[in-house]
Amino acid sequence: MMETDHRWPTGAVTFLFSDIEDSTPLWDRHPSAMRSALAEHDALLRTAVESNAGVMVKTTGDGMMAAFVSPFDALLAALNAQRTLQEAT
Repeated sequence: MMETDHRWPTGAVTFLFSDIEDSTPLWDRHPSAMRSALAEHDALLRTAVESNAGVMVKTTGDGMMAAFVSPFDALLAALNAQRTLQEAT
């Protein structure tokens, strides 16, 4: 799904990709719980990306792609997302 309600970064762009490690077995064993967890995961990632001047480009399954003008903003988004996800577990 492409996002269209934002300004795309131009020039030298930094991309951030995420994926939930070993999620396939979890989907196989707990599909209902994974749907809920993925919705929360995606909301947390979107907040981390957008609060650090990033743009969500695409989500696919349990993966996400975001773009940033600044590598530092991408790093901050990744760190904030990781901390928030750890606190949520």
